[in-house]
Amino acid sequence: MSKNPQPTQHHPTYRPDIDGLRAIAVISVVMFHAFPEWISGGFIGVDIFFVISGYLISIILFENLERGIFSFSNFYSRRIRRIFPALLLVLTSCYLAGWFILLAIEFMQLGKHMVGGASFISNFYLWSESGYFDNIADTKPLLHLWSLGIEEQFYLVWPFVLWVVWKLRANPLIITLVIAVMSFIINIVSVYTNPVAAFYSPLSRFWELLIGSCLAYIVLYRKELISRWSSWSDLISILGFSLFLVGVLVVNNSLFPGWWALLPTVSGVFLILAGPNAWVNRHLLSHRVMVWFGLISFPLYLWHWPLLSFARIMKGELGVELRIALIIASIGLAWLTYLIFETPIRKGGRNRLKVSILVLLMILVGGTGWSAYTREGLEFRYRKIMTIKPEQLRDFAKWEDKGMYPTGSCNPGFIYPDAYICAQTKPDELPDVVVFGDSHAFSAYWGISKVFGDEGHNVKLVGKGSGCLPFINQSKGECNDLINQQIEWINAQQNIKTVIVSFRNPIANSASLVEVSNFEKMMRDTFEHLQKNNKKIVYLLSVPEARLNPRLCVGEFPMGRVINQEQCKFPLQRETDKQAVYRKTVFEVVKSYPNVSVFDPATVLCPNDMCSINSKETIIWMDENHISESASHLQAEKILLLTKQSSK
Repeated sequence: MSKNPQPTQHHPTYRPDIDGLRAIAVISVVMFHAFPEWISGGFIGVDIFFVISGYLISIILFENLERGIFSFSNFYSRRIRRIFPALLLVLTSCYLAGWFILLAIEFMQLGKHMVGGASFISNFYLWSESGYFDNIADTKPLLHLWSLGIEEQFYLVWPFVLWVVWKLRANPLIITLVIAVMSFIINIVSVYTNPVAAFYSPLSRFWELLIGSCLAYIVLYRKELISRWSSWSDLISILGFSLFLVGVLVVNNSLFPGWWALLPTVSGVFLILAGPNAWVNRHLLSHRVMVWFGLISFPLYLWHWPLLSFARIMKGELGVELRIALIIASIGLAWLTYLIFETPIRKGGRNRLKVSILVLLMILVGGTGWSAYTREGLEFRYRKIMTIKPEQLRDFAKWEDKGMYPTGSCNPGFIYPDAYICAQTKPDELPDVVVFGDSHAFSAYWGISKVFGDEGHNVKLVGKGSGCLPFINQSKGECNDLINQQIEWINAQQNIKTVIVSFRNPIANSASLVEVSNFEKMMRDTFEHLQKNNKKIVYLLSVPEARLNPRLCVGEFPMGRVINQEQCKFPLQRETDKQAVYRKTVFEVVKSYPNVSVFDPATVLCPNDMCSINSKETIIWMDENHISESASHLQAEKILLLTKQSSK
């Protein structure tokens, strides 16, 4: 006996004005990415997309749950056929472009972001890396997939929530409102306490989609309210569009989303609520040009940022003409993607076969990205890399590839993000010198262990990378417990005479007085604690930072990359100005501690107040902010002289 065919699920009546709303959303985002100096708030188009997605998805869910014909498999099948074709094409294209254009570390990051894009967790990856508006964001071709991650995470969670609500016969509107309010509160709190999390976390973003869900419920089940507002539809549509224009012109990246996100979300709600016959919706949003842009909005969103990003990687600053040309190219690619890939796959039969193939291809693409990431960017792609001299290759090698770790037990050691590192000049003897700090201490240890080791010292590396300061009494729980234990161990070892402290500058010039005072207090507490046992402290100021991939300044590099060699040099003043608050604080503190000597790496790295990434036959920086093995050795020689002088 054959099974009855599954009922066809119901879908909302097509509204051309919603495609027009998609158009203004995507156009604002594209213009912001191409011309951020002109349109400071164009990024709010993403928030309008969130409202539209929440509205349309919830219309489908509410209606099909009410009719008893909702199917998870059908729902997710449609999402896969809608999203995967264009996404697969863009991910594959970025990989192919990156193969020829990107350096190993850049290709490695691209591979990681491909995994994030293919698994719809890009927002979590980017959350762990940096803020959306950081300058380095321009060199991340898949940065924009964070918003797709938010949407897909909503699509994974929301159908199950509503399905349970329907089974329990609870009120869907109340449940939706409660969850939306909780998400909004998280947004408001976190935008002040952790703005990067506020931007990328689904917990602080779901309320924007849930506003669309609330609107969907009202449209379906509170028709009397809609009829009351119908006479005001023209005014509502004009108000909604006005709010959008105000947001585009006024909103900036400060404290966003926060309260500011209400501008685009309320704008989206008003424009959808006004209906297709409202003045703005009828004359602007339903115009055939706007509808056309709405139809290609998804592939246009996917294409425009990689084109701009790869162009900036290759050329640096982009002229107005080139940016316009790239926008036109992204529109053309979006139209071809819509015609050739999206439409045929979304329509027609054999949906199960299509879905199976799309899922397998997405796994393959994600796996390819994972391979590039785990194989550290596939540096073999550069056939001419051996034009770099062996000593220069050594300077670019990762610290953990240098064979610097002796076997045996050396607790405590250095906690690297992915490993516990045991680094000590003579592992079977007690150390008399400790290099203590974060990954900058890791860089400094290489030279110090060699230079001090030649003088008969036994040097040990202690500390933790990834943002832990080498000071006691930190507010960050994980850092506080670990660093306190390490300092207590150092203090208890009578054989340890010298502690060399090195870490990256944690204070921006815009830091508040509270942050500076906390930094100063932790430093004083640590110095006083170590001086009780007569430890001599050598404090290394934070190194000047290259803020450029040094690999571009020497030897061969991928095709199409253009760099002015003058960029491989920079005045020391640039960095001392950036570190002004930090340096002033350090010098004020050390005045009170005669056992503390200060060493400025700039005296070695930047002779004559000019910093060069490559100096004669050596490389000074191995990446944007860590010094190379050669520079570490040069620095260590000066540190040794300083310790000898302070011992007299």
